[in-house]
This record gives sequence, C-alpha cells and structure tokens, in this order.
Amino acid sequence: MPSRKLPLDNSPEAREIKKEYEFAPRSKLEEWTEKYRFADVSSFVSQVNKKWNLRRKWIPDSGFRAPDKPDPILKLLSVKIKPYAPIKLKGKGDPETQVLLFNDHHAGEITSSYNPKVYHQRMDNLYKGMLGITYLHRNMYPVNDLAIILLGDMVHGENPKQGAKIGTVSCGAQEQVYDIALPELTNFVISLKEHFKSIKLYAVRGNHGRYSRYAPPTSNWDIMLYKALKNVVKTHGMEMSISDDFNLIATIQGFRFFCFHGDQIRSVQGIPYFALIRKVMSWNTTFQGFPYALCGHWHKDDFLRISSETKLIINSSLVSDDPYALEVIGTSSIPAQAIFGVHNRVGLTWYYSLVADSAFYPKKE
Repeated sequence: MPSRKLPLDNSPEAREIKKEYEFAPRSKLEEWTEKYRFADVSSFVSQVNKKWNLRRKWIPDSGFRAPDKPDPILKLLSVKIKPYAPIKLKGKGDPETQVLLFNDHHAGEITSSYNPKVYHQRMDNLYKGMLGITYLHRNMYPVNDLAIILLGDMVHGENPKQGAKIGTVSCGAQEQVYDIALPELTNFVISLKEHFKSIKLYAVRGNHGRYSRYAPPTSNWDIMLYKALKNVVKTHGMEMSISDDFNLIATIQGFRFFCFHGDQIRSVQGIPYFALIRKVMSWNTTFQGFPYALCGHWHKDDFLRISSETKLIINSSLVSDDPYALEVIGTSSIPAQAIFGVHNRVGLTWYYSLVADSAFYPKKE
C-alpha cells in the first residue's frame, strides 16, 4: 500500500501547505491528496489538522481567496449626558461638598514644557485624578455636590508687558478664550455632570486678562471667558456666579470663602507673606469675616494660617517653567490644582494639591 505521509515540518512543501491551506480551493486539496498518496481529501485534511493543528475556512470552491471584509462604517452619534443617579454608598458619614480650584491655566502660553497640547493633557489628568479621589472619599461619606472656583488668569492674554511676546504665545487673546480655554473648560465641567448631583461655579478675574492698563477692570479676557462658559453650563442645570469686582464670597456648606486672584498684593521677591497676611486680615474685617480665603497668582501652592479663625489656601498653576515663577518666585512651578472637602459642621476637612503631570512627581532614590 502506498504511504500516506505529510512532508517534513520545515520543508518547502510543508511551508507551501501551511501558507495556502486555510483558503485553498478543493482542486488544490485534491492535488495535495494525490501528491502525498492519501486515500481521499478527508484523510488528508484530518492528518493536517492533527499534525499541524490547522483549520480551514470553508468557502465556495471558486479557486479564489475570500476577499477581506471592509471595516463597517460607524455613524458617530452626539454625546448623551446621563442624568445624575445617586450611587449606593459604603460610607455612612455626613455629606461633604467637594471644591476644585482652577486658576493660572494661562491657556495659549508657550514655555519649554507647556503649550496648548500639554494644557489639554494636564486637564485630562486632573479630571481623572479628581474623580479617583472623589470615589475614594465616597467610601466614607456621600460627596454629591461640587463647587468649582475659578480664580483668574485662565488665559495668558496678549499684553507684552505681562510676558505675552512673540514666541511665548500660540495665538491672540480671542483665540485663547474661544478656541482653547472655553472648549477645554466646557468639556471638563459638562463631563462632571454625570458624577455629581449639583455643580456650582464661582469666578473672579485675574491680572493677565487686562489688555491695557487704561482699560476698565471689567474689560478683562477672564470675564469674557466666564460669561461664555456661563451660557453653556446653565443649559445643563448648573449655576455660575461671576464677580465684577476683584473679589467674590462663595458660601459652601454655610462657610464663607473669600476668593481673589492675588495680584492685589505686590511682590518684590517671592510670595509677600507678611503683606498677604496683613491684607487678608484687613479684608476679613471689611467683609464681615470669613474663615477661609482662596487665591492663586504666584504659581505656587501653599497653606497659611492667617489667624486663629482664618486660613488661606494659595493655589498653584498648570504652567511649568513660567518666566514669572522663575524670576519672581524663584522656582519652577509644579503644575497642580487644589481640591478639598467641606463639612457642614467642621468646615474644611481634607485637602489635596493634585499634580497634573506625572513628570513632576517626587523622584525616588
């Protein structure tokens, strides 16, 4: 009887079979069956399956390989924001309100490590990191309400006396507002609606929004950005308060937070701590008292005890290698923004300065 044996694994004949077997027409199978002296095609196929674990794609015996199917064309649908639905929480403590500070994003600025693309990446990191912390705290108590406080300098502006010179900005102030900052903030805030029962926004202007020293204070790029953002968020059931003055008082869980940008206190070298403390104490008297004050401006995070009754949180910036921070503060700022919780009896509880770029994490040995 004739032998029935497949060629050796590494032979040219074996490579030919392995390459063509999956889609080979029946005529080719019959050719191999006769060449290697199998009784019939079924015996040949059985031996190939057993020895090389190959399986055929059964197609009509047209003598041609089946054409690749084209990728399906997907119709992109508009994003549908899910309504807020309370999540069954493990924690049974008292509810707290979460607060996020936004300031000194300087959208449109260019440094050696910062540009509009990096700004987008850092905002995305902030979004993910913030929600991670939110859900960790929800294991202890409900965190269903969010306050976002914008403390100014959200765009870099175009005033050359404030560093907006050729090579340090990607575009003009109008594009910084409507093409960079507004879409980024809109996506950030609207995406959070799914995760919180209520979101309230508060906003004060910064100094980089001024386009001229002779212009009125309200002619400010920050104000223009805020009013455009307010028109967007109110369609999603969110409230936004915009101050026409240099300050704003946000009441959260019954506690007053005095919000200002920080440029009201002049700095000669570094953060003017003594002048800052004295000014906040004076404002505390003028504005009928507040346990907390919030500001930015110096591109460096800090936490100060002003008095036995008042604390000050200084928020950082999203910019790194900023000339102002290097020349005036004397350090390259770490891109970070603050988040904290507020309890209805004890006030501010937890606090994080959330770093928005892993390149700035502390280095291990």
